[in-house]
Amino acid sequence: MRSIRDEWKDEMRRFLIALAALLTSACIVRVATPASAESYPICLAGGAADALRCDYANLEQCQATASGGLGYCVMNPAYTSNAYASYRGAGKRIH
Repeated sequence: MRSIRDEWKDEMRRFLIALAALLTSACIVRVATPASAESYPICLAGGAADALRCDYANLEQCQATASGGLGYCVMNPAYTSNAYASYRGAGKRIH
């Protein structure tokens, strides 16, 4: 005959195994799902960190930010509006 303590240990063991499996599957799903990042056609280049920040939907937005001496505007080299876009103007300085 099993004691209450043995039954409690077995139930806790099953609970911990189920919890570990649930946490593992949650982590796998989270890692396997890529973040959706939107790509913008215009980038602000330069600045103190000499970085390329592609956060602008149009040239006017970028130029408004760049007017404070924060850098200059360029076309996003990684931006494609469709699968057949050309890279001829990629990285070309436009400000």
